[in-house]
Amino acid sequence: MKQKSQLLVETKGVRVNSAEKRSQQHDPGVSRRDFLRLGAAATAGLATGSIWLPKSVKAFVNETSRVVIVRDDQAMYGPDIQSDIVRIMVDAGIKALTDAATPADAWQALFPELSADLGIGIKVNLLNPYPYLSTHPEVAYPIAESLAETPIGSSTYPENKILIWDRVDSELDDWGYTINDSSEGIRCFGSNHAGVGYSAETLNINGSNQHVSRCYIDHSDNLINLGCLKNHSFSGVTGALKNHFGTVDHPEYMHLYNCDPYIPELNSELIDQYGEKQKLCICDAIMGIFSSGPVGPPEFIYNGIIMSTDPVALDVILLQILEEYGCTTGGIATHIGTASQPPYNLGNSDPVDIEIIEIENPSAIRDNNPGVQPDRISLGRNYPEPFNSGTTIPLTLDRPADVQIEVYNLAGRKVSSIYKGSLQPGRHEFDWNGKLSGGTAAPSGKYIVGLGAGKARYSRRITLLK
Repeated sequence: MKQKSQLLVETKGVRVNSAEKRSQQHDPGVSRRDFLRLGAAATAGLATGSIWLPKSVKAFVNETSRVVIVRDDQAMYGPDIQSDIVRIMVDAGIKALTDAATPADAWQALFPELSADLGIGIKVNLLNPYPYLSTHPEVAYPIAESLAETPIGSSTYPENKILIWDRVDSELDDWGYTINDSSEGIRCFGSNHAGVGYSAETLNINGSNQHVSRCYIDHSDNLINLGCLKNHSFSGVTGALKNHFGTVDHPEYMHLYNCDPYIPELNSELIDQYGEKQKLCICDAIMGIFSSGPVGPPEFIYNGIIMSTDPVALDVILLQILEEYGCTTGGIATHIGTASQPPYNLGNSDPVDIEIIEIENPSAIRDNNPGVQPDRISLGRNYPEPFNSGTTIPLTLDRPADVQIEVYNLAGRKVSSIYKGSLQPGRHEFDWNGKLSGGTAAPSGKYIVGLGAGKARYSRRITLLK
């Protein structure tokens, strides 16, 4: 694999056809919460800390979507992305996403039908010409390598069943990917590669006729959607949902009306026509663009990998991160809300329905005493949520650990300390009475529960209503 220097700055299930979709799009009689009903069994599974099963994009297992944010200060060394550190971040992220004990267990949870015959595509985003900002090979290849170490029978998942792809070979080559259409190693080529091309059949996306890449149709039985962290002057944000503009041949015809409903319509039609291939969405958030996207150099360093099985929830969090850095185009990202509503129902756009797990510096704890730093930790959804007088915060450990649990406001100021000390393996519950450290009642609003275990950090948002 070629290596190139990237840093340019030093700053820090109901299916309907297209006509039915358009007629139903603004039907006020269909409630999102009625459509996405929380089942009792799913509630019990979440409450007990059982494995987080990846859900079908259009048929939710439950109303809560999990987004994992992994950041590591060692992800970059000078101008270069450290692929070995990225690999640690990826493995930590998929374990947290699935509540799995090992990366192999996590991949098998994400791809329950994984076999030596199953082709998995990794759809990257290379719109920006080198050396601006696109999905980095130092992120894509560690993901593929981690997946390829998953046991399949007496062997492991074959590398040549993994295809890293985007629109054209030349963009992949410019960015340092290795074009490979052989039967050996991780494959990589574009939709314009000899013998690939686009479908003969046409998708009508809100009046725009599109043909789908055969990288998607023929080579991706399942899909990992691997985008990058950028705002967008037309759609507000380039995220998991918009990354599929590179799956079809003429995305330039779908940029009217802030790309809404083109983006949700395209995602929905891909599912309707070719099945629910997409099992995992990842954002290469090592660097980001908050003001001049989608084309241009990186404007800040984030040192992150962000992932979810829910593309809508992932895009909500990506937009929040961009806005924290000063992005002003979020108001035109209406496609995210549209994607969450009938007739699309592609995921959760309400932050209340999004569980956030944050992991910091997993490379710093990899060699530490496993009796102090747990390999597996889960900060569960508090209940009730929202709450008005008090809420219970569950967590699960698989090893002994020294932990601290604190509550912060959205400005990052600590408002209450809940627990600090050692815990044994198992499930634990802690209560917050909705009061500040001084004993006065906290005002209504959103807060962040922070769980620290050594140098690892996890967090989730909670809502106090009075």
